[in-house]
Amino acid sequence: MIAEMLPVNSKRTDTMADKVLVVDDDSNIGELLHTFFTLKGYQVVLAANGEQALELAECEMPNAILLDINMPGIDGMETCKRLRADEKTRLIPIIFITAYGASKAEANDVGADDIIYKPFDMRDLSIRLKSVIRVGHITDPAERLMTYMDELEKNRSELVLEKIEKRRNQLANSCD
Repeated sequence: MIAEMLPVNSKRTDTMADKVLVVDDDSNIGELLHTFFTLKGYQVVLAANGEQALELAECEMPNAILLDINMPGIDGMETCKRLRADEKTRLIPIIFITAYGASKAEANDVGADDIIYKPFDMRDLSIRLKSVIRVGHITDPAERLMTYMDELEKNRSELVLEKIEKRRNQLANSCD
């Protein structure tokens, strides 16, 4: 099913795959994201709670973290605060993925780079992940946010152009 959602040439061609830490206590969501992003060419590491996320972030040093908010034990908000407080993990981009009604402002207050609500669109999450990875090295919060917004716009524009080209090809083939 996931493979059907991917465009034919969706596999990344980077020689070194970006590593993503997916943190969700719902194993179905974790497996869905693992499968989807593995097929997209990412190396995916799973954690079921905040404690595991803190340990894995420290030893795996992922390029980004997809973090659920509402989890037993250490929730996503506290996990994010602790990751930001640790010199080793403070620059790892974090996107909250949640059904919890946290606002963008609340997510920013604890240091998250973005927030996406369940149920989410996989293409949108993929665009956000790609964009946030590209800005992970920027230390100034304002510059990081502005660069992230530029990356999102660029990646969304690329997706629109791909859709237009695909539709154009479909129409050309149907006229033959």
